[in-house]
Amino acid sequence: MVYLNVFKGTVLRVISELKRYYLNTISFFTIMTMLFYFMVLGVTKFGNPANLGESIQALAIGYIVWFTFLGTITDLSWTIINEMSIGLIEQAFISPVGPSTIYLFYQFSNFLIMIPFEFLILIVVFKIAGIPLIIPMSFIIALILMMLQGYGIGLVLAGITLRFKRTQALLNIAQFAIIGLLLGDYKGIVKYIVPANGYMKILRNLIEGSSLRFSDWIYMITSSLLYIFIGVILFNYFADAVRKRGEISQY
Repeated sequence: MVYLNVFKGTVLRVISELKRYYLNTISFFTIMTMLFYFMVLGVTKFGNPANLGESIQALAIGYIVWFTFLGTITDLSWTIINEMSIGLIEQAFISPVGPSTIYLFYQFSNFLIMIPFEFLILIVVFKIAGIPLIIPMSFIIALILMMLQGYGIGLVLAGITLRFKRTQALLNIAQFAIIGLLLGDYKGIVKYIVPANGYMKILRNLIEGSSLRFSDWIYMITSSLLYIFIGVILFNYFADAVRKRGEISQY
């Protein structure tokens, strides 16, 4: 019952934040949509007409993966930075369920609330790119599993933020690091370890009409669960470290 109440509280918190700061939410959606629109204009103007459709399609998939993954890995860290600055971080540590459970539920609540938002952006981006809006269910499942992988990495970054406090530069670097992960052509087992890269290829193949292979399912489920597991372990480690050091919100 306690955990259910915590989960309800985190869901209500995410909803109230979206409603309270609706201007920020709308502005963010508008900026991300306009950014992709101008990217499409650039490809249309300077791209090769022979493979223009293929280029825009690849751009759309890459943009969706980048945008989705970026939000999942950095959101919790920015939340913790904000809570440390306004003095709310201690409440999570004095809670009977502990900070790990609270922030894990926060990630899950954010995940549930953001899914419709992500797909709204997906529809708009696909419409701009001229990609048919008949999206296979396998594409949606793959995108959701990729978000779970991102939340696992987000827990790691959040733990680092708890321990080292000022990680704004690291979070900004992560935006560009993701691009390198997506564009890299990795071989062997490395391509299964590097986050998001495997999903990029799978999502592109699904839009082109291919079906998911058994190896794709193994990769997606295993990698998502692995990163979530690693994220929880490392976040717990950093949370215990700052508690023992007495550095919960100390800068």
